[in-house]
Amino acid sequence: MAESPLKQGEFLVESFALINQFGETLDISGIVGEFSMSESIHRKFATGVVGIVDGLNLLKNYRFTGQEFIRISLKQKEGMGDTADALYSIDKTFRVFKADRISRQSEKIQSYLLSLCEPRVFNLRRTRLSRTLRGSYDDMLENILVNEAKIPMEEFDHWEETKPDNFQFIVPNWTTNRIIDYCVKNANIGGQTNYRNAMFFFQTLNGGFRFKSIDEMFAQEFPVAFSMKPRNSSPTEDMDLNAPGGLNSQILSYRKPQMFDTLKGTISGAYASHMKVYDPLRKLESEELYDMEETWKRGKHLSGHPMIHNGEYEYTFTAENSVGEGEPPQYSELDVDLPPNQHFNAFFIEASDMRHSYDDSADMTAQELFRGKENRDNATLERIALMEILSQHRIVVTVPFRTDMNVGQIIQLSLPAAEPTSESDTSDKLNDDRYLVTDLKLVGDPTQLTGTMTMECVKESYMDKVENATPLDNTATPREV
Repeated sequence: MAESPLKQGEFLVESFALINQFGETLDISGIVGEFSMSESIHRKFATGVVGIVDGLNLLKNYRFTGQEFIRISLKQKEGMGDTADALYSIDKTFRVFKADRISRQSEKIQSYLLSLCEPRVFNLRRTRLSRTLRGSYDDMLENILVNEAKIPMEEFDHWEETKPDNFQFIVPNWTTNRIIDYCVKNANIGGQTNYRNAMFFFQTLNGGFRFKSIDEMFAQEFPVAFSMKPRNSSPTEDMDLNAPGGLNSQILSYRKPQMFDTLKGTISGAYASHMKVYDPLRKLESEELYDMEETWKRGKHLSGHPMIHNGEYEYTFTAENSVGEGEPPQYSELDVDLPPNQHFNAFFIEASDMRHSYDDSADMTAQELFRGKENRDNATLERIALMEILSQHRIVVTVPFRTDMNVGQIIQLSLPAAEPTSESDTSDKLNDDRYLVTDLKLVGDPTQLTGTMTMECVKESYMDKVENATPLDNTATPREV
């Protein structure tokens, strides 16, 4: 078969321009050995790294000081002669903030890395505010981003409203960066959500800024499934590279940094936690508990069920209470352990919460004009649990370069089972192969116009209860193979 003119991970470079602080511009696409750009739901801004193979001594001749800008504009190829629409293209201007790993390759050539960040990061990190903010947390966040970070509203391509709208917060000489973190951490969309206080603020490479709830992420599924099945193409084929079954939907490699860590999950509050809240006005102390099983009954999770067994009782089986192959272990009352969602004191925090913080009402039951930082439910505990759950079951997948994906989407990954080939059913009754993309990194070579995309994905829940799955009933045992 003749070689196809279509290549996996092809892209088109429209601009790779360097602009120094004196307005001097240079096209550097020919001297970029490799570049990478990253986005994450856990980071507010996209970042980048550019590797330069320099025979012009730009560091001297363009007077590098860490105040330069690089505009990167590129888009994925779709088919024969087609490229992606602007909606699925990348056009970002980054600021150079670091040059390192400078090494001499030959007498007249040196190489180095330029680290890139969103230009407005500098302003967010150095500007401090002392003022009072009022309204909902999304109003406060918008106020800071527009008025202090100077980010125009046109760059917000997803924005969710939060409740209630009568909070008040006195900023105690914080950087604007810290204020953003505070608003995101405490914001809640209200209603029957999967988790309370489950908002994320991040920037995408092919779009703008997003203030997005975990509920919205679970509802947005990328339309193309990825698998390790080999792709074939012919010279006359004009099918979209990025369509289902296309060249760019193949999984090139994958690895699982972690499938679970129940010890860390237990002590970090993933399954159960406990908070005591002191009211200095009434001199009373209240308690809030987080129970994974109870939270799971409320929302619509990624797949539906916790990825850990929360049975009535669990038993600690050791070598001492094992009696032999094929026989049930013996146990006593000393072996009985509580389910993971009942170990409330494994993670414990103390907090304070005072009603009528910003008025002088004599009636404790009266409606508050403005509400302060609240701990009147287990929202704080639920966010802590969510963040830990998003770090438990992780998979890193590399696919061909494409510019139509973002973090905060659900993707389908069809991975081969690590089992002997047999006629028995080896499908996973728990895992529906749907994952949330939390981190994304594009790596490209402008000289070859090809690259890869690496995604870190997490599994937040299973499609059935762990106790309902019986995989050994349908799978050959090692002795039978």
